[in-house]
Amino acid sequence: MVAVVLLAIILVGFINYQQVLLNKYHYLSIKLSANQIAYQLLDSYPQINNQLLPPDWQYNIDSKSLDFHCKMVVVSIIPLQHKKIMQQRLFCN
Repeated sequence: MVAVVLLAIILVGFINYQQVLLNKYHYLSIKLSANQIAYQLLDSYPQINNQLLPPDWQYNIDSKSLDFHCKMVVVSIIPLQHKKIMQQRLFCN
């Protein structure tokens, strides 16, 4: 009887651990996807392809002139219910 209770407790612990691992995997896969999309947007700058983004994701592109020949372009992507992902690239003529 005691062995069955201990086994049940251990199984519940493993199920909770598996749930935590799945949540972390889901979070990291979305973060990776957002980073890849940000790099693709930077690669295609100034012709932006909005079809790269999944629905419900938001993005913003800011550019700041650093001198007469260079500008810094920053792409921000906000996946649904996640933190903002930012990538930047320096473009010079």
